[in-house]
Amino acid sequence: MPRAKCFDKEDALQKAMKAFWARGYEATSIQDLVDCMGINRGSLYDTFGDKHQLFISALDQYTQRSLSRGNALKQDGNTVEILTDYLYAFMYRTLEDPEKRGCFITNTTVERGSYDPECAKLIREYYGKIEEDLTALIAKGQQNGEIENQREAAELATFFVGVMQGIRVMGKLRPEETTLRPMVEVALASLKG
Repeated sequence: MPRAKCFDKEDALQKAMKAFWARGYEATSIQDLVDCMGINRGSLYDTFGDKHQLFISALDQYTQRSLSRGNALKQDGNTVEILTDYLYAFMYRTLEDPEKRGCFITNTTVERGSYDPECAKLIREYYGKIEEDLTALIAKGQQNGEIENQREAAELATFFVGVMQGIRVMGKLRPEETTLRPMVEVALASLKG
């Protein structure tokens, strides 16, 4: 008769995500995962599969949580103000991370994006969804005259995704508002032509 699992799967996955986020895939050992998740190896393998499958599950959990913040881009109101609030909230989340981990997606893009097809697929879908939400907001702002039309909305959306990832990378090395605020301000200035 199989033994019942004596741990919360979502909590264990959250703990694994934090370990991968802090150390990266390669530097996180199975023992690190067993220790931080508070489960034994057998339970890890039975519940999550191998290390790579666990990593993919953790990355997926992070992307879903992160994408939920994109709902802020879908609210009614002045599009420039919505985008401004969104970018500054993003910047402050970076500044308020005491461990200076950066973005799990950005870290994974750098570490595994070019040779791990499953990671690359999740990452492309993640960035694609953010670009889609930004494109819709920017296009709405262009249609109602709040944002100048000199660039295509999709081009600006891709630019803003790049700026956001740059904020996360710079925030790991120079986590000061005096460094990150100008990145937001210059990006927002691009909406004026």
